[in-house]
Amino acid sequence: MKFSLSLALVALAAVGSAQGPQRCSGMRVRRNAASLSPQDWQSIANVLRQMNDDGAISRFGASHDRLFSRVHGNTCFFPFHRRYVLEFENIARRYDPNFTVPYWDATESFRNPAADPVLSNNGLGGNGGSNDRCLGSGIQSNMQVTYPNNHCLRRSFNQGDSIGAWYAPEIISSYIQSDTSLSTFRENIEYSIHGAVHLGLGGEMDTGYAAQDFSFMVHHANLDRLWWDWQNSHNSFLMYDGTGSNGPASLSDLIPEDSSVPFNGATVESVMVLGYGNVCYTYDSSAGAPQSYPSGGSNNGGNNNGGNNNGGNNNSANNANGNNNGNNGNNNGNGNNNGNNNNRSVTSGSSNLASRVLENQGIQNSLGSDVINRFFPGLGRRSGALKRRGSQAQPSNCGEPIPFPPRLTPEWIHMHGYDPERVECAHKNACEIVETLNNSTYTSPY
Repeated sequence: MKFSLSLALVALAAVGSAQGPQRCSGMRVRRNAASLSPQDWQSIANVLRQMNDDGAISRFGASHDRLFSRVHGNTCFFPFHRRYVLEFENIARRYDPNFTVPYWDATESFRNPAADPVLSNNGLGGNGGSNDRCLGSGIQSNMQVTYPNNHCLRRSFNQGDSIGAWYAPEIISSYIQSDTSLSTFRENIEYSIHGAVHLGLGGEMDTGYAAQDFSFMVHHANLDRLWWDWQNSHNSFLMYDGTGSNGPASLSDLIPEDSSVPFNGATVESVMVLGYGNVCYTYDSSAGAPQSYPSGGSNNGGNNNGGNNNGGNNNSANNANGNNNGNNGNNNGNGNNNGNNNNRSVTSGSSNLASRVLENQGIQNSLGSDVINRFFPGLGRRSGALKRRGSQAQPSNCGEPIPFPPRLTPEWIHMHGYDPERVECAHKNACEIVETLNNSTYTSPY
């Protein structure tokens, strides 16, 4: 009898293993950095000071620099940075068990990034000093780091005292809706908002050791949020195609790691689905963890183009089990910090749930079927012609035209080993999205 019971338990364990990682019993919620209070930022500052005193900040900078060529310009970009920011968060929680990395939705201030409250003295801080570019404001003010040598943490806006316009939410919305493979989505994100923010802030963020600036963590948390939104939008939680860090992408690939920040042999699949395994967090503006682990994974190997989740998206999965009751991770146990849950399923690059609805309604009412089906297919196939702005009188609350996105610098392209022609092609596509919207009757809510 005991022998039979043992066999049954072994069989159950094998089934559980084949189904992939177990669902987290509790979830912490990453919040929009714009929603943090001065007290929240101060709590983060306290942790960063302690981590820097112990050398952890520079270790993250060093590890990112040493792994640089392996985790950029290929599909491993997303899983590596998901695991990397999670590791930073886990180490920070040793100093403060309530610590959670917030995300910085850079599209909220894309027209004038330097004026973003997140870059205020209470938050990440602003520009560096006029002579040495040392950061003298914000949660890392006057911080000294040790990699690759002893120096002050630097910040140098790309237009002197200001930052050029970044990518509008509508462009990112188009990527989320129209890119049907992870390799294409990765390319579009890496060539757009990823590089724009790094280059806009400059200084430490314009180097391989950018991770020494906490702006790196909140920026990549936002890119991770966008990837999660893309995964949910296409119901493709386990899609991992194209080229990985060591050849054809496979879910069984080991995520590149450095001895200074080890991942203990973590595989790509281990980080693909939020709310499972050790990836126990979600985002306040996104869908929660799926009810069951998606099919198509569990060591299948090779390019994985599936991962549909039979359980569907569960927007209320940020439940009371394992609430994060401290500083920048407060969530009241359900993660519903930004309003109506129904708006979480509205596909957009913005984290602002109300503006998402206005964006999508405006696009549906202003663009023709061919344009929507090409750039915004997530809004559903429809018929109708493009409504051109022409000389039509504008309503008094009409927003300004959407600025065209910036180009990556030749130095940045070379540093990452990108194909210049593919970068230029992606930029032209982004400009075409902006031009189409500006030439229609569409009014951006951002």
